[in-house]
Amino acid sequence: MDKSKVTEKLIHAIAEVQKMSGRPLETINSATKPVGGIQGFDSLNGVEAAVILSESLGCELPAETLFISKKGKRALSIAEISADVSKIIKEEKDKK
Repeated sequence: MDKSKVTEKLIHAIAEVQKMSGRPLETINSATKPVGGIQGFDSLNGVEAAVILSESLGCELPAETLFISKKGKRALSIAEISADVSKIIKEEKDKK
Protein backbone atom coordinates (compact mmCIF):
# COMPACT_ATOMS: atom_id res chain seq x y z
CA MET A 1 0.00 0.00 0.00
CA ASP A 2 1.41 3.37 -0.92
CA LYS A 3 2.04 6.12 1.61
CA SER A 4 -0.78 8.34 0.31
CA LYS A 5 -3.34 5.60 1.07
CA VAL A 6 -1.86 5.15 4.53
CA THR A 7 -2.10 8.91 5.08
CA GLU A 8 -5.72 8.93 3.93
CA LYS A 9 -6.63 6.10 6.32
CA LEU A 10 -4.69 7.75 9.17
CA ILE A 11 -6.54 11.04 8.74
CA HIS A 12 -9.84 9.16 8.61
CA ALA A 13 -8.99 7.33 11.87
CA ILE A 14 -8.14 10.60 13.62
CA ALA A 15 -11.32 12.25 12.32
CA GLU A 16 -13.35 9.26 13.56
CA VAL A 17 -11.86 9.59 17.06
CA GLN A 18 -12.60 13.33 17.10
CA LYS A 19 -16.17 12.66 15.98
CA MET A 20 -16.71 9.92 18.60
CA SER A 21 -15.33 12.28 21.26
CA GLY A 22 -17.75 15.03 20.27
CA ARG A 23 -14.97 17.38 19.26
CA PRO A 24 -14.95 19.49 16.10
CA LEU A 25 -13.21 18.16 13.02
CA GLU A 26 -10.22 20.26 12.09
CA THR A 27 -8.28 20.51 8.86
CA ILE A 28 -5.56 17.88 8.97
CA ASN A 29 -2.57 17.87 6.63
CA SER A 30 0.84 16.20 6.48
CA ALA A 31 2.37 18.74 8.87
CA THR A 32 -0.33 18.33 11.54
CA LYS A 33 0.86 16.81 14.81
CA PRO A 34 -2.24 15.14 16.25
CA VAL A 35 -0.96 15.02 19.85
CA GLY A 36 -0.85 18.64 20.95
CA GLY A 37 -1.91 19.96 17.55
CA ILE A 38 -5.53 18.85 17.34
CA GLN A 39 -8.00 20.10 19.94
CA GLY A 40 -8.38 17.54 22.73
CA PHE A 41 -6.37 14.82 20.97
CA ASP A 42 -4.22 13.15 23.61
CA SER A 43 -2.31 9.89 24.04
CA LEU A 44 -5.49 7.93 24.82
CA ASN A 45 -7.03 9.19 21.57
CA GLY A 46 -3.81 8.14 19.87
CA VAL A 47 -4.37 4.57 21.05
CA GLU A 48 -7.98 4.69 19.83
CA ALA A 49 -6.92 6.02 16.42
CA ALA A 50 -4.15 3.41 16.17
CA VAL A 51 -6.68 0.62 16.77
CA ILE A 52 -9.02 2.04 14.10
CA LEU A 53 -6.10 2.42 11.67
CA SER A 54 -4.82 -1.07 12.44
CA GLU A 55 -8.24 -2.56 11.67
CA SER A 56 -8.53 -0.49 8.49
CA LEU A 57 -5.11 -1.60 7.25
CA GLY A 58 -5.40 -5.19 8.43
CA CYS A 59 -2.08 -5.14 10.27
CA GLU A 60 -0.93 -4.80 13.85
CA LEU A 61 0.42 -1.39 14.84
CA PRO A 62 2.10 -0.22 18.07
CA ALA A 63 -0.89 1.58 19.55
CA GLU A 64 0.97 3.16 22.47
CA THR A 65 3.75 4.77 20.43
CA LEU A 66 2.35 5.45 16.99
CA PHE A 67 1.83 9.20 17.52
CA ILE A 68 5.00 10.01 19.46
CA SER A 69 8.72 9.59 18.78
CA LYS A 70 10.38 6.33 19.75
CA LYS A 71 11.96 7.98 22.78
CA GLY A 72 8.61 9.56 23.70
CA LYS A 73 9.99 13.08 23.62
CA ARG A 74 8.02 14.68 20.77
CA ALA A 75 4.76 14.41 18.88
CA LEU A 76 4.99 13.12 15.32
CA SER A 77 3.41 14.74 12.27
CA ILE A 78 0.97 12.98 9.96
CA ALA A 79 3.80 12.62 7.41
CA GLU A 80 6.09 10.99 9.99
CA ILE A 81 3.37 8.65 11.27
CA SER A 82 2.45 7.64 7.71
CA ALA A 83 6.10 6.90 6.92
CA ASP A 84 6.42 4.76 10.06
CA VAL A 85 3.20 2.87 9.31
CA SER A 86 4.24 2.29 5.69
CA LYS A 87 7.52 0.86 6.96
CA ILE A 88 5.68 -1.47 9.37
CA ILE A 89 3.41 -2.67 6.56
CA LYS A 90 6.41 -3.35 4.32
CA GLU A 91 8.24 -5.24 7.09
CA GLU A 92 5.15 -7.39 7.76
CA LYS A 93 4.77 -8.09 4.04
CA ASP A 94 8.46 -9.04 3.75
CA LYS A 95 8.08 -11.57 6.60
CA LYS A 96 5.40 -13.47 4.69
